[in-house]
Amino acid sequence: MNKLLRLAPALVLCAAVSAPASAQTPSAPTAQASALTRLLSAPEAQEAWFTPEFLAQVPLETIRAQLASIRAQFGAFVRLDTLEGRPLAVYERGTLVVTSAPLDAQGRLNSFGAVPGPAPEGQVTPAAQSGAAAFLTDLFAPETVDVTRFSPAFLAQVPEAELVGLFAGIRAENGKLLSVEARPGNWRLNFERGKLDVTALQVNAQGQVEALMLAPAAPDVSFGTLEDARAAFAALPGQVSLLVREVAPDMDAPALATLNAARPLAVGSAFKLAILGELQAQVSAGQKRWTDEVTLTDAAKSLPSGTLQDAPAGSTYTLRDLAARMIRDSDNTATDLLLASVGRAGVEARLGQSAMPSTREFFALKDPANVDLLRAYRSAGLNRDARRAVLAQVAALPLPNVGVFVQAAAQGRTTAQDVEWFVSTERLCALMNEVAALPETQLNPGVAAREDFARVSYKGGSEAGVLNLTTQVVNRAGKTYCVSATWNRPEPLNEQQFIGLYAATLKLLK
Repeated sequence: MNKLLRLAPALVLCAAVSAPASAQTPSAPTAQASALTRLLSAPEAQEAWFTPEFLAQVPLETIRAQLASIRAQFGAFVRLDTLEGRPLAVYERGTLVVTSAPLDAQGRLNSFGAVPGPAPEGQVTPAAQSGAAAFLTDLFAPETVDVTRFSPAFLAQVPEAELVGLFAGIRAENGKLLSVEARPGNWRLNFERGKLDVTALQVNAQGQVEALMLAPAAPDVSFGTLEDARAAFAALPGQVSLLVREVAPDMDAPALATLNAARPLAVGSAFKLAILGELQAQVSAGQKRWTDEVTLTDAAKSLPSGTLQDAPAGSTYTLRDLAARMIRDSDNTATDLLLASVGRAGVEARLGQSAMPSTREFFALKDPANVDLLRAYRSAGLNRDARRAVLAQVAALPLPNVGVFVQAAAQGRTTAQDVEWFVSTERLCALMNEVAALPETQLNPGVAAREDFARVSYKGGSEAGVLNLTTQVVNRAGKTYCVSATWNRPEPLNEQQFIGLYAATLKLLK
């Protein structure tokens, strides 16, 4: 269910604080831009900039701490731009898409929400690159990890013993750290016997790690033609599906490379494209608004990936904020909240799947304690009513302990792979085309190198034995392509190999 590979649960930055939507008036873009520029550029936020209702929900000191955390990660505020009609705050070494910033009649902010955006032009500054490289060197070079370098919030998710074990495993497998290489959008850790990419790093004002995500460094692979790429995917063991297609207005352009493209395979979190598509359709039909709010309940909480499961019950989030979390972070709790909001029927129709589970139900069915319900789910087959009856029972169960799945992964085991979302790469490219223009799909580029393309829209999904990567790109010549690839196997996958093949395929299209 992770974006690529999560070696430790992470707290990914989401600066989102909100108050009730009372007494709001539509604000002119210039007034909003002025208020945001003042807020993000000032050394310290002032009480007069916020409505009393907002401050009653979120104390001023909390707001100041959040803004300080943003500056610690992204550096100084540079300017305010726009992205797909929404404010984009550009910092020295990152951007934030502002998802909520309504003003009252006096020009005061009644809420503020933002999520990490695409890398700014020029990426990060040399000084920022050097500082991050030095930080990562100090973190990974010692023989044993210094747990004091991680924040209490991080250690609450990853206990000290587990963190020490993770770092020991990295060192045992890869040897000593030789160097840290700054790359577009990430940093590469070069070890004696391997390489890892740091795809997310967040450090708080005290210099402690709050988020850390690692992915296998994709091997250097190159293809001469798309037929070479197809042959390489076809040589993988297990079930593989590949589609490379130029995206035409009618989606009838012939495939440039295809391998089992019509075969539904397990795709993990890539199914979330259907939820985003259904949400967009309901917004377009006037049934919902991006600013509609949803309240988090304990019954709605799922397991990671994502961080929303750790938020207090009663917290409220806009549909737009939940969509960003679902696509960028693959947040499972945000996904289930959105699924409940838009309804399953439309999502199932988009997937072509009967009685699909929520992510919480997905985990519960895979829990060995619920084997009887798993058998009933399997026995239901494609009988929609029978399967929904089982899922209704599953939904009432307690959330499983995440240790069940951590242990399975550590032992190299896959778990109940028939409990999944089965979608063809043909359908995934169609689903991506529906939502590729939404900023939510452009926050995380996945495997694609942003600098190679004018626009990148991405969603992937994985669990043990399951991996999908789906990307729509617009190249510098203005041509639009979709590349979707899925790999299923009863055993854990060599994700590095698959990612290398996929990255090399994308490079043929730039």
